[in-house]
Amino acid sequence: MAKKQLLVGVNEGAGHPPGYEWSVWFLSTARDDANRILSDPQYQHVVMQFQELAREVDPTHSNTCSVKAVDSYYEFRDKGGVLGKINIRVFFSVEKEHKAIVVLGTIKNEAEGKTPNVDKIRMARRQRKLRAGEYGTIE
Repeated sequence: MAKKQLLVGVNEGAGHPPGYEWSVWFLSTARDDANRILSDPQYQHVVMQFQELAREVDPTHSNTCSVKAVDSYYEFRDKGGVLGKINIRVFFSVEKEHKAIVVLGTIKNEAEGKTPNVDKIRMARRQRKLRAGEYGTIE
């Protein structure tokens, strides 16, 4: 049996009242990216940030997280605290028809400022494959 590529983090409406506004799905490759970069406590910190993002009415304009548009997807940005000196970027797509935030991938941004083009291209390719159904579906 093939490894499932599109996984559920949280479901819309679940969680402590009033519940999540959005579901959070993630690509297994995005989880693998994060596991190569982050320790368990750091990974859990990022998971909690996305749970908070899922509570937002509009996750692309968050009141609690640093989110920036990159082409047709978005990047969550964080550093410091439990992350230490790691400057993390987590890329995600907002799939309005499913009311889902889909995590596409994670990088450790080595340079301050712009996200490297190679990473932008990789995330855009993942988003295209997601929308073409190549990672499977969640119903």
